Amino acid sequence: MKPYKVRFLPPDGGDEEFWKILAAAVGHPTSDKMARVRATYRDEPGRGLVEAIVNRVPVASAGFRQDQEGVEITHIAVAPGRQGSGYGRALVEAISGAYPDRPLRAETHSRAAGFYLRMGFAVEAL
Repeated sequence: MKPYKVRFLPPDGGDEEFWKILAAAVGHPTSDKMARVRATYRDEPGRGLVEAIVNRVPVASAGFRQDQEGVEITHIAVAPGRQGSGYGRALVEAISGAYPDRPLRAETHSRAAGFYLRMGFAVEAL
């Protein structure tokens, strides 16, 4: 049995720890900006949230959106001290597995490019 569980959340889901982790994937995450991010996931069609939990505590958070082109990972973050444990990979695999017939993509900053390369993504400059 895995030491963690991955679960999809309702659009208005996620406890405060989930959003605290996800804030690490949001540039300059002020409280106002995080309120807008939360509203986006809650209100826009095609948005989704997923988390990895250990002992009922979130250790990784991700958000995604579906569109005509496929599925895009819009935010993904792993709690400090938990990076390198496979939680981010588990979230990407869960999203991909939920939409097996849709191409998966992510737009990210250069610091996270290595993670996506290790996951088998191709990298394109924007």
